[in-house]
Amino acid sequence: MSLRFESKKFWPDFRRELKVDQTGAAIILDICSTDDQVSYSRTSRHYEMPRRYKNPLYTYRKIVSQVDFLHDLGLIEHDKCPPGWRGWQSAIRATDELRAICADVTNGQRLIIAKPAELILLRNEKGKLLDYRDNRDLDRMRRKLDRFNEALIGGDIDQTILAPMARIFNKDFKRGGRFYAMGASWQNIKSEARQNLQIGGEPVAELDYCTLHPAILYAEAGAPLPTDCYDLAGWPRKLVKVAMLTLINAPTKQKARLSIAHNERMADVAEPGSQEAMRAADQLIDAIKRMHRPIAGSFHSDAGARLMSIDATMAETVMNIMLSKGIVVLPVHDSFLVQASKASELEAAMLEAAHKAGYEALKVEAK
Repeated sequence: MSLRFESKKFWPDFRRELKVDQTGAAIILDICSTDDQVSYSRTSRHYEMPRRYKNPLYTYRKIVSQVDFLHDLGLIEHDKCPPGWRGWQSAIRATDELRAICADVTNGQRLIIAKPAELILLRNEKGKLLDYRDNRDLDRMRRKLDRFNEALIGGDIDQTILAPMARIFNKDFKRGGRFYAMGASWQNIKSEARQNLQIGGEPVAELDYCTLHPAILYAEAGAPLPTDCYDLAGWPRKLVKVAMLTLINAPTKQKARLSIAHNERMADVAEPGSQEAMRAADQLIDAIKRMHRPIAGSFHSDAGARLMSIDATMAETVMNIMLSKGIVVLPVHDSFLVQASKASELEAAMLEAAHKAGYEALKVEAK
C-alpha cells in the first residue's frame, strides 16, 4: 500500500458517506484504482522508519484501524494475517460496493498523485529504511525526480497504472538506485498486459536493452558477447536465464544454488526444492560458468547492485533525453514504454545513453 493519491479534497465526501478519516479516504482511492489485492502490514515495526520517510497518514495505528473499519463495514475483501506470520503481509481488495461509492465521490475527477515523503530511499540488506546525510548530488537527484514525476502526472496516462517514482539504493549510494514506481503501476503488471497500455490515447511500444547485465560484464572484461547468453545445450532457455541472472545477483554460491533449485522454472528439470533440483542447480551453475568463462569471476559476487547502479544512470539519461523532446517514457528498469509513434526516438535515446556510459556494443530490441 502506498497511498499514492491525494485524498484531502475527497475527505469530506468520504467522511460523510462512510465516516472514514483522511487515511481511510487515501486507502479507498488506492485500492479502488486496481483490481488486484493491495498488501499492507499489521506489524508495528513496519511503520518504524527515520523521519525523512514518514507520511502522517501512513502510521500503524491509522492504517490498521481504518482497514479494520472498512472490513467491519463489509466494503473490502480482507486476507488478514496476524503480525509476524511467516513474513506474509495482509492484503485487501475493494468490493464492488466500495468501487461504486468511490466512483460517485470522485465523479470522474482526475486524481492527483501524492508526492512521497522522500524520493530517495536507502535500504539495508534486509530492506529496512536507513537515514543518511544530504548533499548536493542528492539534491540534484531529487530535482530530476521531481521533473520526471511532473511529466508523468501531466501526461495523458491511465491513472490505474500511474504512480510517483522514487530511487531506491541498497546499503550505499553506489549500489542500486533504480527508478521504482511507488504503488500499483505499469511496473508491476505482467509484460503482456503492458502491451495493452496507452499513452495519450496511443498504443505503447516497449524497448529494452538486450541481455543488459551480462552485456555490461562482457564489455568490462573486453570479451565478445555470445550471440545468445542463455542458449545452453541440454537446458531449458528460461531456466538458464533465471540461473545466470541469479548468479550475477547472488552474494554467495550457496544462496545462488538454493534460489535456482527452488525457482519454479526448475520444474522443467526436477521438482523445485528437491534434492534432485539441488543437484541440477549445481550442474547448471558449472555449465554456465564454463560457457561464460570471461565473466565467471563476477558470479555469486553480489555484482548485481553495482550493475543496477549503471543501468539506473543510463535510465536517467534516457528519460532526460526524451523529456527534453517533450516525450514521456515509463521506465521498467532496463526497458522503457513510450507511444508507439515515438519508438524510433526512444531507441536513439537508449543507444545514446549506452554510448555515454561507455557501452557502445549494447543493443536495443522491442519486447
